[in-house]
Amino acid sequence: MPMLADRCQVAIKIESVVGTAEALAAANVVMTTERPTWEADPQVVERNIMSASPSRRGHVIGNRLAKLSFKMFQRGTTGAPADPANLPGWVVPLRACGVTCTVSGTTPNEVTTCTPSSLATLVTATVAVYRDGKQYKIHGAVGNIKKTYTVGSPVLMEFEFTGIYNTPTDVALLSPTYPTVVEPPFVQAALTVLGYASPKINVLSFDLGNKIAMRPYPNDSVGSGFISAFISGRDPSGSMDVEEELAATKDWYAALVAGTSGSIATGTFPSGGTNYNQISDTYPNCQLRKVGHADREGLATAPLDFAAKANSDGGNDEFSWVQT
Repeated sequence: MPMLADRCQVAIKIESVVGTAEALAAANVVMTTERPTWEADPQVVERNIMSASPSRRGHVIGNRLAKLSFKMFQRGTTGAPADPANLPGWVVPLRACGVTCTVSGTTPNEVTTCTPSSLATLVTATVAVYRDGKQYKIHGAVGNIKKTYTVGSPVLMEFEFTGIYNTPTDVALLSPTYPTVVEPPFVQAALTVLGYASPKINVLSFDLGNKIAMRPYPNDSVGSGFISAFISGRDPSGSMDVEEELAATKDWYAALVAGTSGSIATGTFPSGGTNYNQISDTYPNCQLRKVGHADREGLATAPLDFAAKANSDGGNDEFSWVQT
């Protein structure tokens, strides 16, 4: 029988022991949108020799890693969040991206809050794509997250994980119970940008900018040459396509050259939305890196690139994502 590309799903589980693969089950499936991807990326060592002939001599496959990516919309929970019994589906992938997520508050005001981790404690995950009867898995994996806020659409979360290659095997699709919560659109957001309360944008994007590397290990049991991936640092940044204004209204170039810092905050949206399914994201200490000239369907825009900086001496507070 032919294999259908759209019959696919993603499962992910935090590893109890760093670099040791976990068994995946239906409870580990996350609700994704669009087709996930999996790409083997083995080290290819050419074994050319010096001789009278220019003929190639083949190569040796050395260290073996792979990358897996998927997209999902940000949605809340049915009923109050609780860790680990009732978390938003994106929390587990976020934790493997160097983000700390905690549940706090009392009924009916429980919230899930996510902030950057110190990276002092390494957290890795086993992640797999199931593609119509075949499993493509990596373990010892860490990732990076990008968020895109498009007016009128749900917030899109894009994950890319790097980890240890596993041989693809024949495994049936899992049978999870998918969440029934409908993700909220990016509207009624009360967005503010560096103190300006009326920024007219269509898209705001953010990239955590994790720096990912592999940990070589000659004694690994599967012959990959690695024990796990790890996050060595991050460079959080973003951009938005703000509508151009007269300088007297909002002078973005003045903010750029002055090195002005300020917050970018969405407010809680949508206003009057369903409890446990509203979003409130804050980037408290941002600084413009670039201001440009562009247009959106003929409307003049001033595209902004920004850096999200530490907001305190202790750091690890470049953003706060709250599901409320």
